[in-house]
Amino acid sequence: MGCEKLSIEVGGVPLIQRVLHELASCCDEVLVVGEGGIRLEGVRYVAGERPGGQGPLAGMEAGLSAARFDHVFVAAGDLPFLTQGVVEYLLERLRRDSAMAVVPRYGGRIHPLCAAYDRALCPLVGSALDGGVRAVQALVEGTTGVEYVGEELRRFGDPDLLLMNVNSPADLDLARHRAGR
Repeated sequence: MGCEKLSIEVGGVPLIQRVLHELASCCDEVLVVGEGGIRLEGVRYVAGERPGGQGPLAGMEAGLSAARFDHVFVAAGDLPFLTQGVVEYLLERLRRDSAMAVVPRYGGRIHPLCAAYDRALCPLVGSALDGGVRAVQALVEGTTGVEYVGEELRRFGDPDLLLMNVNSPADLDLARHRAGR
């Protein structure tokens, strides 16, 4: 997008505020790694511990390390249509199946920044970063004990929207259109 996008409004609400609303409705703790674009009430801010902008995987490491609970939902801040139902479903699958992670796989790709993780994965994240891995997808695909969900997400709405990130002006236009501006 070429700019700080989390404060961009979709449906009259900043992207990060939309995500926070859904997480706060079903999670006992909400962390934001980094600044998050705007300051939000009701969240705990965590600074990433690794220098040099090592991407979302480093943010995931910081969040998992700081979390007070064993099961953590990791969400990108630009998911305009994330729902409480999806968050609860993925966390419940993680608890029920004793998996390391429950990750959506839909539309020919995985969505690791809209997924539930066990904090026990944190040392693997650190080792991956130490070994030069920067992509969350690479970590997930190389980890045993990961469950994938896909079509079952339809009970919560259109998975294309539920898992949508705002990464381009075209994505923003679509999100605004779907949200009614």
